[in-house]
Amino acid sequence: MPNNDFISNILEIKDLIITNVESYPEEMHIYFKIERRDHVCPCCGAVTNKVHDYRPSIIKDAPIMGKNTYLHYSKRRYHCDCCGKHFNENFALLPKHCRITTRLNFLAINMLKAVQNVSAVAQQVGISPSTIFRRIEDIKYPKPSVLPQVLSIDEFKGNAGGEKFQAILTDPKNHKIFDILPSRTQYKLKDYLLEFQNRKDVRYFIIDMNYVYRDIAETYFPNANIVIDRFHVVRYITWALENVRKRIQKDMHPSKRKYFKRSRRILLSHYWMLNSENKQALEVMLTQSHDLAVAYYLKEQFYDFMESKDKNEAYKKLRKFILAAQASELEEFNATLTMLSNWAKYILNSFDCSYSNGFTEGTNNKIKVIKRNAYGYRNFENFRNRILMTSA
Repeated sequence: MPNNDFISNILEIKDLIITNVESYPEEMHIYFKIERRDHVCPCCGAVTNKVHDYRPSIIKDAPIMGKNTYLHYSKRRYHCDCCGKHFNENFALLPKHCRITTRLNFLAINMLKAVQNVSAVAQQVGISPSTIFRRIEDIKYPKPSVLPQVLSIDEFKGNAGGEKFQAILTDPKNHKIFDILPSRTQYKLKDYLLEFQNRKDVRYFIIDMNYVYRDIAETYFPNANIVIDRFHVVRYITWALENVRKRIQKDMHPSKRKYFKRSRRILLSHYWMLNSENKQALEVMLTQSHDLAVAYYLKEQFYDFMESKDKNEAYKKLRKFILAAQASELEEFNATLTMLSNWAKYILNSFDCSYSNGFTEGTNNKIKVIKRNAYGYRNFENFRNRILMTSA
């Protein structure tokens, strides 16, 4: 096989004729033309093989061996004897009116699937950030047509498209982003969800403690169990224990105050996870304050409730916790009791559901990285495309 055929296969260009190759430390220049062949006139459909002239064109291609690659293409223009028109020969690797190959555009877009800055990708492939953004705008992610059986919703601070918060819908069962919405407001969510015909097929709707999401679920998903993600529930207990610790620290000697502050991890950990040394330290701390000891045991009781195997067991343990918290008369636990009175029904649903908002929260963290790397997005569609790229 001639050398030109090997290079033609590498460059994925058929009928390639290499005339010269120049290699430099950071660049590679390949000079070539395409074998002459019959062409169909785009104006009249006649077949011609008559060359009118050659026009040089410099094309930026995907890097080879880490070097920026430039293709120097001697482009033929054919003449049609039937209609007298001139036209360029076919070259599939180069879109019309472009000086960058299709595969270089695809390379840049594929690199954006990782959480990278557009400017960094542009520098690596040797093209401008504005070129990459134009390619992002060409990518269209249509609205899904069917809702999944398990649907999770959360918001994130996007500051795109004139809205402070955007909403994310995910499919926790398949670990996929379902869609990104420009707003989290109730009427926007309603308009979006009303377009789906299979709303009755949704079996679980996972939310945080947001009244808008709860009302949406009760109205538009009649067959769905509303599930509160457990992470948001446990936070109330840790906040209550922390507030008790902070309150009793104020009246302590500075040396003890520092000790308690540095030992907060011991107080927040499960008792069975502590080693013997930490258990001794815990006993010393709990003897310093009756309120702190009560708050700690309430925390352990709530952790035990969260370890329940099913909804029935969880219901019994939750009732015991509520009675114990009410009897403690600790003001720091009032917020927890209020939360449980409002959301206990949906919290208990989580014990019969194997799905959570974990994937959604992890995706939100990735979105924060994307936003930070780009120093923010003003255009919502670009932001949405960028997010959906990372999950493709």
